Amino acid sequence: MRIASLSENLHAVEITAKLLNDPPSPGYTYVLPVPGVGLSSLSGNKDEMDLFRGFLGKLVEEWMRCGKKIMPENAAVRASGMGPVKGYSTKTHWTLSLGPIFADDYGRIVRGTHRKRIDTGDPAYSSWLWKVYWDYLYRAKPNIWFNRDGEVLFNYTTPVYGQQEPFIELPPFLTADSPNLDCWMEAVLWFILLLNSGYAQLLDRCVLCKRFFVRKREKKIGQGYKRGGPNCGNCRGEVSKVRTNDIRNNAKEQMLKVAAESWAAWKKSHRTPDRYLAVINRVNAECRAQILITTRKERVSPIWAKRNEKEIQKRVEALRNAKG
Repeated sequence: MRIASLSENLHAVEITAKLLNDPPSPGYTYVLPVPGVGLSSLSGNKDEMDLFRGFLGKLVEEWMRCGKKIMPENAAVRASGMGPVKGYSTKTHWTLSLGPIFADDYGRIVRGTHRKRIDTGDPAYSSWLWKVYWDYLYRAKPNIWFNRDGEVLFNYTTPVYGQQEPFIELPPFLTADSPNLDCWMEAVLWFILLLNSGYAQLLDRCVLCKRFFVRKREKKIGQGYKRGGPNCGNCRGEVSKVRTNDIRNNAKEQMLKVAAESWAAWKKSHRTPDRYLAVINRVNAECRAQILITTRKERVSPIWAKRNEKEIQKRVEALRNAKG
């Protein structure tokens, strides 16, 4: 049996990136390629469109800040509540809590007291995102039906309008009295459909131009960025320049650090009568790779120390202050 979502397609991610980057041109409306989903915020006036795009941007940015996940690892949501029950209650009272899952060493959920610990340092642990996500699912449950071949299909087709129950969980920038909460609910719906597209992990944001783009392939598990971060195709050359400058700056900083240590430790003697020469000899001995990166030469002369004397003196002073 396979559980499938009708929003499973890469086009949903591409449209989301375009929507977050630029408002639509006059007479054009962004539409997710999902049957039965019509959002009034995207077909209304410009103010509603801008508000919708802002809400969706906050959701996506928080999701990325949490490592492109809703909850921290080994976490489970617990919810309890009551009503509305005809004749007994006209309101819904419920609570959300985050707790560790019951699992064995292989990650299988079992009964008993074995629990996987939650990393409280995970950005998703203290985030408002998981609360908003589950609160929406409580309000707008998915439509589920079965195909003849046993495939289970589900989809979210309608946001929640005219809710009588008060909102349980909202982000810190909204309250129950905030206007345009319907627009917020539609933004959450778009975000959930994005997550269900099957390609949401391909959505990224360029570290230079700050525009969203769709990666060609998903980042490998444990893969990180040595310098900078993700970049779109338009900024790839600029990122290479930034990385080259960072490498050169780091190499020169190491040379200045060694030079400052030698400068502070120098004492005039018969073997080391010249301070500049003593400094350069130590830099040449300890920073061969850095010298090649910064000057494309194998050695530097005392002229290098004289040209960078002010920078060396700053680091000497910092060393002295550190030593009291």
